[in-house]
Amino acid sequence: MGLFDIFKQKKETDPLDSVTEEMIAETEDMELDVLMEKAIQEPAYKSAFYSRVLTDEIIVISVNVNVSEGYQYLEVGTSVEIYSLPDGSIPLFTSIDRIFDNGIVTDDVEFLKMSGADLFSVALGETFIVNPYSEYKNKISASVAERLLDGRM
Repeated sequence: MGLFDIFKQKKETDPLDSVTEEMIAETEDMELDVLMEKAIQEPAYKSAFYSRVLTDEIIVISVNVNVSEGYQYLEVGTSVEIYSLPDGSIPLFTSIDRIFDNGIVTDDVEFLKMSGADLFSVALGETFIVNPYSEYKNKISASVAERLLDGRM
């Protein structure tokens, strides 16, 4: 211990940081739609939900995709059109089953799976509705998506 060590301030940790880390660890194995429901009921889980939306595979409905049926990876430069709701927002889903909640969508639909970060990046400036046909839905505004992408949230 040096002579002036007594004057050094100890770095204080923000108690919220440890709570957030614990919450994220607690929710790692939770399905994304279950985590979203929990975040709606208990806002303390919102940051864990947003963190997972960025990294987890989410689903968007696509239209006019000129690829053959079945699971496949799109080539770079493949043009796709993402379905939007009448208000202009883009529906995204935490699982394939959520597309068909409440019987709103009854026919088979084409869909794409990607990380939320990839979707927010290609559709910068858009508003998103997570699980729009479900009992629990969540709006992600363009500004929130932007803050998520650049790590401010």
